[in-house]
Amino acid sequence: MKRIIFLAAVLLLTAAGPALAQIHGAWTSAVDGAKPGRIYMNIVRGGWQHNGNTMKLADFSGLTEAQTVSTTQVPVQFQLRRDAGTISFEGTFKHGDGAGQFTFEPNRGYAASIRSVGVAFELRRHRQANSEDDDLFTLALMDVSPAYIRSMQAVGYRLTLDQYMKMRIFNVTPEFIRELEDAGYSNVPAEKLIAMKVHDIDIAYIRKMNSMKDQK
Repeated sequence: MKRIIFLAAVLLLTAAGPALAQIHGAWTSAVDGAKPGRIYMNIVRGGWQHNGNTMKLADFSGLTEAQTVSTTQVPVQFQLRRDAGTISFEGTFKHGDGAGQFTFEPNRGYAASIRSVGVAFELRRHRQANSEDDDLFTLALMDVSPAYIRSMQAVGYRLTLDQYMKMRIFNVTPEFIRELEDAGYSNVPAEKLIAMKVHDIDIAYIRKMNSMKDQK
């Protein structure tokens, strides 16, 4: 009898393990009045890990503009589906402001899909403290997809997963690289591309500066 009770307890703890380890936290959101079709989403885990970013409303399934700007409080359930996993949100919206909780379901096949494009599944930042699920959560938030990696490889950038993530965070795209090439700037190192985006240096700014030089 004691053996049966012990086995039942082990099975119960085993079943509860993944739920206890599940990545979860809180979210707040605000409609971006200056950018139609976009919302600012802030993610909080454990009271210390924050991630805030302006995102396209269309990136979320199950969330409409009408819900976000409702004049009365409306309950919402929506998802952000990425190659690295799916973040599920629940909460409320009113007058453009939202809040609630989220959970993350990692995609265990993501690592293999990354390796299939010639990139090691390895992130350096705080690696000693991060689990694979933590990495998948970050990669999902940043939308570092195999398709994005392939598009960057196609324009000559074969990098580490860390570098691809940094480029994705600051919106370094193949289109931006082609614009630079058309302006006479080829083979710009990845770190310089990221620095340009950090300082809001785009092709219009470069052309303006070149025009000023020509006038001197």
